[in-house]
Amino acid sequence: MHTVENVQSAIDYVEEQLAEQLSLEEISRAAAMSVPNLYRLFYAMTGHPIKEYIRKRRTSEAACLLRQTNLPSIEIGFRCGFDTNQTFIKTFKRNTGLTPGLYRKAEVIYSFERIRLHERFSYLEEREISERYPDVKVISLSPQKGIGYLHVADREERLEEEAYIQFQSILSESNIDSSQMRLFGWNVDLEGSKPSFGYQMMAVSPEKKVRFVEHTDLQPIELSGGTYAITWTPMDSSPKIVNAWNRLLSEWLPLSTFELGGHGFLEEYQQFNGRISRLKLYLPVRRSQEKETIEILVLKPLRVMRFRAEGVNCVSRADEAAIKWLTRNGFIGDNRLKVFMSSSYGSPSDDSSMYEICITLLEGFVPSREEEHRVTYMEGGLYACLTTRSLGSMDGVLERIYRWLGTSYEYEADEERSWFTHYILDESVEEWEAGSLEKLVSVKCCVPIVLRNLKQGD
Repeated sequence: MHTVENVQSAIDYVEEQLAEQLSLEEISRAAAMSVPNLYRLFYAMTGHPIKEYIRKRRTSEAACLLRQTNLPSIEIGFRCGFDTNQTFIKTFKRNTGLTPGLYRKAEVIYSFERIRLHERFSYLEEREISERYPDVKVISLSPQKGIGYLHVADREERLEEEAYIQFQSILSESNIDSSQMRLFGWNVDLEGSKPSFGYQMMAVSPEKKVRFVEHTDLQPIELSGGTYAITWTPMDSSPKIVNAWNRLLSEWLPLSTFELGGHGFLEEYQQFNGRISRLKLYLPVRRSQEKETIEILVLKPLRVMRFRAEGVNCVSRADEAAIKWLTRNGFIGDNRLKVFMSSSYGSPSDDSSMYEICITLLEGFVPSREEEHRVTYMEGGLYACLTTRSLGSMDGVLERIYRWLGTSYEYEADEERSWFTHYILDESVEEWEAGSLEKLVSVKCCVPIVLRNLKQGD
């Protein structure tokens, strides 16, 4: 069975049993694939984790019944497959922003239609991406002139928040009303200096005139502008802001017809009643000169030190363990080491999440007895590889590879081995420029594959 047909079989089974209690094992059997493969391929083909797809479809069916019938909401919840009334109310509010009772009286419409993959693939990529990411727009930001303030600190934590507060205080002292001004900010690399972290703030008046102000911390500043992909995020928590950036950089960008531009990342603080209501994110982009191509490569096994963590905060815990090992053994900055990353893909970000870092071991290196359990081998073999400048979670890059495999008659994903990414530093660049990490680092994303005829015995 073709991969697209496998996933469509899973969708069809879900739709037939939507009002019943569904288990992933039952769905995977209907789709003739394992549960891990179901997670990966369902997400790659539809853009939705399978559990989230089920919840949204049930919510959509419940929304129709709330508008078209007088049935009690508790009965509607059970009819649409929710096991308890509390689960129904919680899920419905998360997806629609309203409780079932308020939705019945409101004018808004929530609709999440059944996915039909064969119809979906008939659309052009631009249309599909715009439908999937309706909140992402590409704009041309004109050059800006304004008043600037550079905030420096010894730590990165709360850097942006402190910069904004201090900038507002300085503007107020200088009798400048910032409520009618556009406020931009961006990170500045101060490597090699003390303090080592910097965040540049900029205020632009509606008249686009730079007002001269005598203050030691303020100076005229210019922003060159350029082409940006933009989106918005609430200014209420750092994790939401990080997730919004990752969605732009790691999901939207690899699937779009754009690539990362050479101008800088920006954030615009949007105010309401004297307070920041939301943050507008600016990802620098340019039209892709050429689309990265997927290569089929045979990779050799590698002896590595593995740092794996599962559950909540698994990324930070694995990173911390790897950095401690590098520091303890004097490997910080050693370009002879190769760094690889892998994580759960297509699974919700909860207790089932996994993240691991693998670092190659130098010839002759003998790990301590306490470290021996971390030594393992990354499996070699046949891989579909895509090299890109995209950073972050790799969701968009993985989706491109899995979608390509879904339409390939020669190769398919090998669920016995794990995918990984290899981070590659451009060694031809002698010095790092401010904010140049994205220009210096590329990643090769590798998904294990097998020949279809070999696996199927044809």
